[in-house]
Amino acid sequence: MRGTNLILKNWLQQGKIFNDNLFLSRKRPTKISVHDLRVAVKKMRSYLRLKQQLTREEWKESFSKISALFKSFGRLRDYDMSLTLIRRSERKELLSFIFFKEYLSVNRSLTRKWAKQNAINFDEHEPDVFNQQFNFLAGSNEEICEKIIQLSALKIKKVKNLAKHFQKNAHEIRKQLKDLYYWLKICPKELAEDFINMKVLDMTLNYLGNFQDHFILKKKIKQYIKDLPKGNEEKEMLKGLDKKIETAQKEILKKAIKKWEEIGNKKTTRSIALSAPERS
Repeated sequence: MRGTNLILKNWLQQGKIFNDNLFLSRKRPTKISVHDLRVAVKKMRSYLRLKQQLTREEWKESFSKISALFKSFGRLRDYDMSLTLIRRSERKELLSFIFFKEYLSVNRSLTRKWAKQNAINFDEHEPDVFNQQFNFLAGSNEEICEKIIQLSALKIKKVKNLAKHFQKNAHEIRKQLKDLYYWLKICPKELAEDFINMKVLDMTLNYLGNFQDHFILKKKIKQYIKDLPKGNEEKEMLKGLDKKIETAQKEILKKAIKKWEEIGNKKTTRSIALSAPERS
């Protein structure tokens, strides 16, 4: 009897994490439950993109309700992270943004109520529709991992092209590298490490995530100050903070680029990526 394939095994693991945190969030969405559910969805979505590469089967329409829940939880996560960053800035700059924090807190409370209701209304069996599709994937685990390495090489090739304009393409680069990371984590550790430095890849993703968090905070500041009167003290303070956030983003991006270059310089990664055929 054929054993469970590695992609299905990981899919089922993330499905359990998704449902565990869905049930917790029906009582009250917390930072941890929101984070863990969203990470599970990111991995599940990535496995579906991998399956599409292997089978050419579309999946987005069937995944749309999960995507809607993910977005709802994402709005709550954005307010949580913006509050964390603004409090950190207050300590660092010895400033106080009382009204801006109140604005973020009020909106967070509203989005938490919506996220909770969306979790209550969500059918926890939604992910099950894909189980059989993953179960019928052709090939042994060894063949699947070999294919993952080939597809990962194409990802590296694509990111190399995007990295020519790293800041402009930072969000898309992060998306591609997340797929790369999640796909390779399916395979045995030694196989993944032979292809790429997984620790450095993880660090690159952390820097890009930090860059994105600062980008979201800048958007929240812009939304908040647009209706404040000219000369408002907090408005001027936030404008000053906005410039400092931009400087911080540049430093974070430099670190991300440095780590990406470290990935690209690994001999095995470079040689496999260079020999990877273009995918039609």
